[in-house]
Amino acid sequence: MPNANVCQLIVDPPADGAWNMAVDEALLATAAETGIPTLRFYQWLRPTLSLGYFQQNADRQSHPASLEAEVVRRLSGGGAILHDQELTYSLVLPTDHSLAKDTQALYQTIHKAIVRYLADLISKSTAPWQPTQCVATPQSNSRSEPFLCFRRRSTGDVLLEPTEGLPSSENHKIVGSAQRRRRGAILQHGSILLTRSDAAPELLGFTDLTGIPLVANSAADCLQLAFAEALAVKLETSCFSDSVGDLAKKILLQRYGNSSWLERR
Repeated sequence: MPNANVCQLIVDPPADGAWNMAVDEALLATAAETGIPTLRFYQWLRPTLSLGYFQQNADRQSHPASLEAEVVRRLSGGGAILHDQELTYSLVLPTDHSLAKDTQALYQTIHKAIVRYLADLISKSTAPWQPTQCVATPQSNSRSEPFLCFRRRSTGDVLLEPTEGLPSSENHKIVGSAQRRRRGAILQHGSILLTRSDAAPELLGFTDLTGIPLVANSAADCLQLAFAEALAVKLETSCFSDSVGDLAKKILLQRYGNSSWLERR
């Protein structure tokens, strides 16, 4: 029986979008069978647009700046995300973990850990910004919401709000996450926007706003400790097993590397 207080940690090199999504799904399926939680940090080889599970592929025409980017459909819902100048995390928990039983509690717990990390960085500077969590209620009609996730506001999202000089409405979303539950496990993955991407020039990242240099590798090093504390687990550095890799390859062929999956909506 796996130790409930141990979580495997995987820090992957940049990969293409289809493979990143296939690995997340393979880890979700494996956690349901083994009961082993996994925290994973990863990046993207090239600018890639990930559509939320329920989004229409044709809707990407509404965002011209990202039309040259690769595109993949996620297993999770929400708005489209332009993955480029960012750090992506995924967390897979078996359903016997206390936080897996309450999806909103899991969302809030992880985002609070990120807020504390960003607040500590800002406290060492004179940047007139503070990280907070959004308390807005999501719109009920997703078709009326903006195409990009980082243009939407949902309860628990991590925002940077000005502390002086600008109205409080001038906030910027820095972190957005989404979830997918399968029988026996839950996946939460999300993006931390570091700097502006040419494929989504309207979105400012943490460094653009604060002037504080923040790169993916250093952020992953610090956030793994913050997440471990928030989840009350001990992290054990690992890499995904051959069985997970084989399953990811199978899922890649069935879904993320298959145009029918992308065009299913």
